[in-house]
Amino acid sequence: MNLPVNFFLHDKSGIMLVNVVHVDEGKQDAALDVLRKTVQYVADTIPGFRWSRLYRSTDGKTVINHALWRNEEDFKSIFSDQEFLDRYNGLKETGTWEFHLYTLSDVFLPAQAEGTETTETAASL
Repeated sequence: MNLPVNFFLHDKSGIMLVNVVHVDEGKQDAALDVLRKTVQYVADTIPGFRWSRLYRSTDGKTVINHALWRNEEDFKSIFSDQEFLDRYNGLKETGTWEFHLYTLSDVFLPAQAEGTETTETAASL
């Protein structure tokens, strides 16, 4: 999928998921494996899922799933999908986690970015 460079910057619609996994010592790769398999399943089967990025901390203590959903109802629907739950619950073997849902408030860009202001509010996007 080829997306414009500013796709992630200016998509003000939807609900943003930030899921932080606090991994047990030496379990960062295992947590990433669980999330990769779970997110791939979601991407292939669940309506309303838009994209996800997985991050690993440089200190080995956390993993983040940063994802965009069409709306909160679509996101919540995953918790009634048994295949999703079976995959996601694999995180229990790697640590603890918490997630929160967000809406876009502001976007900050460097002053030299072509054709942009340095700050944009969600209302102005």
